[in-house]
Amino acid sequence: MRRASKEIVEPQELDAILSEARILFLALRDEPAPYVLPVCFGHEPSVLYIHCAREGSKIDLLRAWPEVGFSACAGMTVIPGAAACDFSCRARSVIGTGHARVVESDEERIRGLAAIMRHYATGPAAERPVFAPGPVSRTCVIAIRIDSLRGKRIG
Repeated sequence: MRRASKEIVEPQELDAILSEARILFLALRDEPAPYVLPVCFGHEPSVLYIHCAREGSKIDLLRAWPEVGFSACAGMTVIPGAAACDFSCRARSVIGTGHARVVESDEERIRGLAAIMRHYATGPAAERPVFAPGPVSRTCVIAIRIDSLRGKRIG
């Protein structure tokens, strides 16, 4: 990173950024260019969880090339200026890489879905989510092992 004073390396702050971010941008390998898409997600130490359809572009690309990149941003605020070049913004962001795999067991699938619920819901829905067995077995959950994670303070 060009300006070391902007870098975030503390695990607690990196975790806080992931906790505050509402959308994760997931970068998948594709030809002729990367395929980047916004996804809802949940996280635990060293792992991200997303869910998706059992078929389609995202799952096809993940199965072909499990190496992924991702980015998320928290607290983005635009600071207007008098002229176009005077505008700036404030935020904290993370970027990372990882390896994705389709979750096979219902136990881990529920764990991943619960992490997603904790990320977006409040109250009992987040604390003790209830999942019906039928829909859980039909839901595709992807676990992404985080291999690298860096953060940056913007502004």
